[in-house]
Amino acid sequence: MWLTRERDEHPFAILPADDASAMWIAGRSVPHPDGVALVPSPPAPAVAPLFRIYSIAEPVGDTGRRSSLVAELTPSEAAAGEPSSVRLDEADGVILLLPVATMAASADARDACVTWLTTTLARLPEGAGAAPPAVSIPVAVCLTQTDEAPDAPRRDTVQWLEGFGSEALRAVRAHCARFELFKVSSLGRAPRRRDGVDVLVGAPEPRGVLAPIRWILAQAASEVAA
Repeated sequence: MWLTRERDEHPFAILPADDASAMWIAGRSVPHPDGVALVPSPPAPAVAPLFRIYSIAEPVGDTGRRSSLVAELTPSEAAAGEPSSVRLDEADGVILLLPVATMAASADARDACVTWLTTTLARLPEGAGAAPPAVSIPVAVCLTQTDEAPDAPRRDTVQWLEGFGSEALRAVRAHCARFELFKVSSLGRAPRRRDGVDVLVGAPEPRGVLAPIRWILAQAASEVAA
């Protein structure tokens, strides 16, 4: 719904691919006199949300089309206990999300998230006969909910992740030959409680949302060029 255009970067847009996805997005917020009121997520539709990434051409290319489909974002098909899946083997990259505000507020949540991360990394497909780190697919680890931390722009991503224990970063380095850490804020700043609802004063200002996707696409493009 809200994507901040980044200076000197190729423009991309992430759009819902079907009505169920569009309704899911629209149901997450409502207008408020002070800005945007955030509402709890409605029940997931019967069909899982599907999103498509489009590259925006400026000016319009020779084909006369202003946009072209780059990739589809679909839910992971990896099941518990499976070391790999067909979709992961064919993927250009993997994005893993760690909710830092939730992890900081609860030791149980922190331990659960770190366990999930290390377990997921261990299930990623490895190159046959490759020496560690044997996962060659690009892995973007995103520290989300950074709008809850007022000093997020100044924080170092490595130190932030290590603040939840050395196990998480050690697992990333042990498994992944190509990885990057990102700070992501979908709102840009923390909402405030007003009239019994969480309100984002002013318009949302997403930060870092497209950065992991740009990085994965760049990795894929460099492989094609090579």
